[in-house]
Amino acid sequence: MAIKVTNVPARLAETLVIQTAADTTNTGSGVNIFSGTSKGNKFYCWKIDGSLVSSAFFVKVQQATSYTLNSDPDWRFFCPANSVATYIFPEGQSFSTGISFIATTTTATKATSQTDPAKAVVVTVLGGT
Repeated sequence: MAIKVTNVPARLAETLVIQTAADTTNTGSGVNIFSGTSKGNKFYCWKIDGSLVSSAFFVKVQQATSYTLNSDPDWRFFCPANSVATYIFPEGQSFSTGISFIATTTTATKATSQTDPAKAVVVTVLGGT
């Protein structure tokens, strides 16, 4: 069997972020996920694993160093009950301040009170420059 090695013309992403317990608090995911890396001013993919959650929920994303509950999200990703949802952005979505997100069953785009999903949500983000 022959092995062929080829150069990849450009990287898809340079930074992988995995949050294994996303919720509505700053301890769960509401702080800048690209803090401490210079390889994060675009995101290319969001994989939301809600396979343990028996009701639909959202991952709400803001361009911010800390998520503000009563401000509108810049992106809002839906995940059906007991499912895995993947959102892909081939050209990347640029941001400048940082990216913060929460996982919530609250449907309103902004609310001073948000409800956590009943079980753990795993969010994987592919980022880069």
